[in-house]
Amino acid sequence: RDPLAGLKHTYQAPGYPSTFLPHGFSVIVTAPAAFRFTYEAMPEKHHEAAERLTGGPVDPGPDALPDALLTLSALGAPLDIETLGYAEADLPALVAGAEQQQRLLVLAPRAPSAADLAEVFRQSLRRS
Repeated sequence: RDPLAGLKHTYQAPGYPSTFLPHGFSVIVTAPAAFRFTYEAMPEKHHEAAERLTGGPVDPGPDALPDALLTLSALGAPLDIETLGYAEADLPALVAGAEQQQRLLVLAPRAPSAADLAEVFRQSLRRS
């Protein structure tokens, strides 16, 4: 179960009649930080994905794919987990929920520790 969608039920997604967090929104808010974390395992795949999203060449480096993903903000998706109702105090519960997603974590190109997951959520807390 998605820890962001399951822990709090305060976010009102546009077009939905009640509080509901679409799975895609919970993915997009953490994806930039998650891809910075996995970058070193497969930099060429990250660059390829960024180029497909932007439609052209990108500057190489760990921010290429996160920056490309952030261009999706024009679609109205939330950009941070604070927008979804979360705060720093929620990070331990989010990490605990993420650790239960072993079938997803074992597929990651770089295995995250609990501290790594906490850092992904911390970086996802708010976009400046």
